[in-house]
Amino acid sequence: MPGALESKHTSVLLTLALTLALAVGLSLVPQLPEALRPIPSLAKGPVVPQLVALVTTSSAASKRKAVGVEPDTDTNAPEVPVLPEEDEPEEETEVAEASGSDAGVPEPSPGVAEAEADPLGLAGLGPTQRAKAQRMEALREKMGAQHVDLEPGCRRMGASGCEESGLAPFFDALRALHEGRRTQPVRVEHLGDSLIASDHITDVARERLQDRHGSGGKGFLYIDRPTRSGRGVRAGQASEGWVFTRIIDRAPPKDRLPFSGVAFAAGNAGPQDVRFAIEDARTAEIFFLAQPGGGSVQVLADGKQLQRVQTRWTPAEVANARVKLPADAKTLTLKTRGKVELHGVSLENGNPGVVYDTIGLPGAYAGVFLRTHQPFFRAQMRQRKPSLVVLMFGGNEAFRLSRDWTKPEEIKQEAQALVKLVRESVPDAACLVWSPIDAAVRTMGGELVPRRGSRLVADIFREVAKEGGCAYWDALNAMGGEGSSIRWLSAGMLNEDLIHPRSKGSDLLGHLFDLAIQRAYAASRPPPLVANDRPGLQNTEKTLTATFKRLSTLEKGEEARLGILQLGASHTASHYFTDVMRNALTKRFGDAGRGFIAAGKASDRLKPAGVSRELTGEWTIEDALQATTPGQAWGLSGIRAVGAPGAALRIRFCEGCTAAPTPPARLSLYWLDGPGAGQMEVKVDGSAMPPEPPPPEPFTTPTVRIRSFPVTGPAHEVEVLNKGGGTLTVLGAALDLEQRGVAYDAAGLPGSTASTLASEDPQALAAQLSSRKPQLLVFWYGTNESGQADLDAEKLRTEYGELIARLKKDAGGAECLLLGTTDRMQQSSEGTWEAAPGLAKVLTVLPEVARAQGCAYWSARASMGGDHAMLRWQQNGLGHTDGIHLTPEGYEKLAGMFLTDLLAAYEAFKAQPPALASEVVQGR
Repeated sequence: MPGALESKHTSVLLTLALTLALAVGLSLVPQLPEALRPIPSLAKGPVVPQLVALVTTSSAASKRKAVGVEPDTDTNAPEVPVLPEEDEPEEETEVAEASGSDAGVPEPSPGVAEAEADPLGLAGLGPTQRAKAQRMEALREKMGAQHVDLEPGCRRMGASGCEESGLAPFFDALRALHEGRRTQPVRVEHLGDSLIASDHITDVARERLQDRHGSGGKGFLYIDRPTRSGRGVRAGQASEGWVFTRIIDRAPPKDRLPFSGVAFAAGNAGPQDVRFAIEDARTAEIFFLAQPGGGSVQVLADGKQLQRVQTRWTPAEVANARVKLPADAKTLTLKTRGKVELHGVSLENGNPGVVYDTIGLPGAYAGVFLRTHQPFFRAQMRQRKPSLVVLMFGGNEAFRLSRDWTKPEEIKQEAQALVKLVRESVPDAACLVWSPIDAAVRTMGGELVPRRGSRLVADIFREVAKEGGCAYWDALNAMGGEGSSIRWLSAGMLNEDLIHPRSKGSDLLGHLFDLAIQRAYAASRPPPLVANDRPGLQNTEKTLTATFKRLSTLEKGEEARLGILQLGASHTASHYFTDVMRNALTKRFGDAGRGFIAAGKASDRLKPAGVSRELTGEWTIEDALQATTPGQAWGLSGIRAVGAPGAALRIRFCEGCTAAPTPPARLSLYWLDGPGAGQMEVKVDGSAMPPEPPPPEPFTTPTVRIRSFPVTGPAHEVEVLNKGGGTLTVLGAALDLEQRGVAYDAAGLPGSTASTLASEDPQALAAQLSSRKPQLLVFWYGTNESGQADLDAEKLRTEYGELIARLKKDAGGAECLLLGTTDRMQQSSEGTWEAAPGLAKVLTVLPEVARAQGCAYWSARASMGGDHAMLRWQQNGLGHTDGIHLTPEGYEKLAGMFLTDLLAAYEAFKAQPPALASEVVQGR
C-alpha cells in the first residue's frame, strides 16, 4: 500500500511539472495571441504567483474529477465544504454601528395597512425580522446590491392579454392563508445547487414568509447531509452506515432516484437509524421506496415506539407514511430493519402556515435533476402539494459553458425540460426561475475578472421562464451585476473559491429575494370584489324624510307612531338583529308594541322579547320555499301553520312581564279562510271570543282574514282551536299598543330570496301590509342569492325592483331601506375559503335597485369589513362556521353598527333648517 501511494504521488508531481513547463513555453511563443497565453505576460508581474494560481486551479479541478463529482462553480462539493457560521467575518455589529439609527427603511406608523406604500417589501414583518431586514438593507447599500423586482411571467394568456400571472397560485394561497381562508399549509419546493445546500438563502426566505403568514413547520429534511459536509440544518443526525445514491454522482442509477435527488439505503452494515429534533411538529411524513423484499422502519418519539412502517411492495414504487406525533415529544427516531431505502422526512405542525422545503445538491444543474426517475419525481412532488416551485440553477451551467463542456442550446433544452417536468407534475403550482449569481475567475496574472457565461445563462433562463409561464428573478443584477463578486470577495462576503457567498452574503441574497417576493405579492393584491361597496347609510336624501320626521315628533313627546316592517331571510328570522333595533328605538322614541309574530313552533329565539309559541295536537308548519306552484297565500314571514281538528295554537306576548303602564292595545289574529276551512274558536287570555261573522259570500280561494280584539297593556295570550270540519291555517298574531312609539316587525323566512317573496299571492301580502300600516319597509335579501353560481343579475334587478315598488304601494306609500348582504364565503375541496359565487353580482345589483326605487341603502358586508370579513368575524366569535350566518353576538354587533349609522343620518336630518326638520307628517 505505501508503494502504491508513492507511485501516485510521483505521478502527480510529474503532471504538475509538465503543466508548468507547458505554461511557460506557451506564454513565451511570440505569435500566440495574448488571450490564449496561460501567463498573459511574464513582464507584467512576478511569475511565481501566476504559476501558483495555475497549479492551484488545475489541482482543484483534478480533485473534483477524481472523486466523481460534477465540476461546480456554484457548489460546495465534499472537498469544498460550506463554511460554518462561526467562520464568517463579523460584519453585522460593525455595519449597524456605522449606519446609525437612520440605516435602512423607516418603521411605518402603527396600523399602516399593507396596501400603503411599501417600496422595499417590509410589510408584515415582526419586530425581530424587521430589525434584521434593516441591517441587511444597510449591508446592501454598502455592497452596491440592488432591489430587483420579480418578472411575474404569465401562466395563461387570453384574448385581452395575460389572464393569470406566473405567481398567481402562490400569491392566492398566501393571501388565503393570511386572511384565514385556508386550512392547509402553503408549501414551497425550492430546488437548486450548492447555493441553497447550506440553507442560508432559503432560511431567510422561510423565516420571513413564516413571520408574515405563520409557520407550518420545518418541512422536508434529508436523512443525512447529501455530501456529508456543510451545515446539517436540513437533515437528521444519521448513523454511519447509510449508503447514499445521488443524481450528482457520475453515473447515477436510472429509473430509481426520488424528487429530492438522494436515496439513503440501509446497507450491509446492518440496521441504521436517524434522529430528528421535532420541536413543535405534530406530524411526520416519511418518504421511502416500497420495494420487493423491503424491510421495516420503527418509528419512535422520545424512545417510545409509535408504529412500524413496512416497505415491502411489488413493483417498486415511492410511498409515504404519515405519523402523528405526541404533543410533548422532543425527538423522532427512525430505525431500520432489513432492506430499507428512505428519501426524507417532512415535519409539520398541523397549522395552516408556510412550509418551505430546501432541496439543494452541490454540483446540480437543471440537467442533473432530469436524472431523477420522473414517475417518482411526479408522485412525490404531487404528494407535497406545493403552491410554488423555485428552480435555482445556472452557476454550474455557466461554469460548464466557460469550459466549453456544454453549449447554450443544451442549457436551454435542459432548463425547458425541467420546467416542463415541474409544470406537468404540479400543474396548479406557480413556478419561479432564478438566474445564476455573479462569480469570478483569477487569471494567470492574478487578476480577478467576472466569469464568462453568467449573463448568457441568465438570459437563457429568463427566456425559458417566460416560455414556461414561470416568474423570473435576476439574482445576478440583484447581487450588483457582473463584477459584483469581486467586491463581495474583498468585503469578506464571498469564499476564496470566487463562487460561493459566505453566510452573510447568502443571507443578503435571501433578503433581496424575500423582498422581491413581498413587493410582487403586494402588487398582486386583487381589486375589491366590488369597488363601490362601502360602509355607511347611503341614499338618505329624501328617501327617509318621513321616517325621520316621525322620529323627531316622537322625540319631542308628541303623539305619533312609526311602524317598521323588516322582510328578509334567516338574518331577519333569527330575531337577534331586529331585537337590538327594536329595543334601542323603543327605548329612545317610545314603545308601540311587540308587533307581528308568525305562527309556528316554539322557539327560544323569541324568549328574550318575552314571546312564546305553543302547538298542541296535529300541526304542519309549511313555508313558501316548499310551494310547488307560485301565487299561494302565506303570512308575512312566508309561513303558515295548518292544524287538524282538535289542534290548538297559543301565542303569548310579554310573558312574565310586569309593565306598570296599561295603555289601550290591539291584539290581532291573521289566518286563512276559504274552502275546507275548519271551525275556529278564539280565546284571548283564556276567555272565548264571539265567533267571527261569516263573509257575505263564501270564499272560493284561500283568503287572508284579520280579526282584532281590544285589550289593555302589553301582556296577553291568544289561543286558536280547530273545532273540526276541516283544517285551520293560521298565519300569525300581533300586539300593538295604542300609544306613541315605534313598532318593529320582523318577518323572515330562512333560505328565502326576494324571488320567494315575489312569488307569493300579492293580495294576501297586500291585506297584511294594509293591516300593519308600516311607514318604513326594510328589505334584507341577497345572502341566499349570493350563493347561487348561476345567479341572473338582470332578473334579480328587475324582480326585486318590481317587488319593492308593489309593496311600497300596498303599504300606503311607505318609505324603504335596503340592507345589503352580509359577507358570504364557502370552502373549496382544498379547504380554502372563497367568496360565494354570486356575491359580486348581488353587491353590484342591490345598490342599483335601491337608487332606482328611491330607497336608502346600507351594506352589511362593507360594515363588517369588506372582502373576507366573514373570516375575521369567525375568528372573533362573531361569524358562524358555515360562512353564511353570524353568531348571536355577531348579529348584535352588526345591528349596533346599523343603528349607529341610522341615528347618525337622523341627527344630520335634525341639523337641517328648522322649517324642514320640524314639519310633522300626519299618520295615515
